Amino acid sequence: MGFWIGEHTDDGYQAPWIYRFLKPEISGNDMNGLGETELRRPTPILWHRLKYINHKWVQLLFQSRFRPRIILRHTAMAKHFITMKSRKKKLKKTLPNPKIQILGENPTKVVKDKAIELGSETVGITKMRPEWIFETYEIPDWAQQALDEDRLYLVLMAVQHEKESFESSPSWAFSKEIANQYNQGSDIAIQLAQWLLNKGYRAYGHGGPEAGEFTLTPAAIEAGIGELGKHGSLINPKLGGNFRIACVYTTLELEADNTAEFGIDDFCMRCQICTKECPPDAISDGKKMVRGVEKFYVDFEKCFPYMTDHYGCGICLRVCPWSQEKIVEKVFRKQQKRVFGNDIRKDLIATEHSVYNPLNVGIINGVEALQAKAAGEPLFYQPEMAAQKV
Repeated sequence: MGFWIGEHTDDGYQAPWIYRFLKPEISGNDMNGLGETELRRPTPILWHRLKYINHKWVQLLFQSRFRPRIILRHTAMAKHFITMKSRKKKLKKTLPNPKIQILGENPTKVVKDKAIELGSETVGITKMRPEWIFETYEIPDWAQQALDEDRLYLVLMAVQHEKESFESSPSWAFSKEIANQYNQGSDIAIQLAQWLLNKGYRAYGHGGPEAGEFTLTPAAIEAGIGELGKHGSLINPKLGGNFRIACVYTTLELEADNTAEFGIDDFCMRCQICTKECPPDAISDGKKMVRGVEKFYVDFEKCFPYMTDHYGCGICLRVCPWSQEKIVEKVFRKQQKRVFGNDIRKDLIATEHSVYNPLNVGIINGVEALQAKAAGEPLFYQPEMAAQKV
């Protein structure tokens, strides 16, 4: 067992002494609700304000390695992050324009097109749920009131990592790219929220790297951004796991998307690539019960110390077949045929269309797809980038 960096032994990866010394007595897996059969709100563990978490010292250990390097080598990025935090605080106090502007006949399409225009790779919409909000956290009063009245909407957006950096993981280049895309996602979310405020609607935008009041992953699944993979990250049929999520919550009434179903559960249960390639052996073969939901789960106590050693990791995302640009189209079509049968038509499931979230029908089975095609209904959301701004 190393003092500063972990070691690989005959018994597997061993976290360094400094990490073992700093970690709390309570397990991160226990705090995540591993093995719990009852539904409950998530507990904040990492990337929150220190006063909210038990793992404050291991979070500081990670940050003590990462932040100085960012500040010294990438000063502009560090300054951008500080500016972003200031903009978020200001945004939370900003009131909407008292003169409400109607966003045409289809506000949902207008908002989605705006998100794409600002730089999002794909966008989906769902309603906020109370069970997504972290324990000890509260959302603003106006948002809580809208949530109580079932009219608080989430706009989820994905931003893609640069390909070369992504494929180098684990590396400093990829860790820096993660930070860069968190900045990008936050920037898009803040701009979209400010745009909605200017139109007269309550809104707030959030992106990483720091966690907000609620967990984004289940919201992104409900918004149709992707399905949860065995490696614990979302998989989109074109982007794979090569993206980060940002969001805006708003009182503007929007049309919620369907969840995207393209066979990830079936695929991941059969695929063992990320499980075998994970150096600390943190990815299990199957699903686990977590806070009353059976799902894929990554062992926190094995994953995070290894991430701390390497300024982050990302091996599981890099080796995932869905992240392989050259074969993802083939993988997608093969999986659609396996799940939905021979009724699927190739022209209806091309990944260049499925990267956008379904507007009306979701990623659906072959019979429904053919019916939608015959009726002239849109199968996937494809923004029309209007020349004039709304």
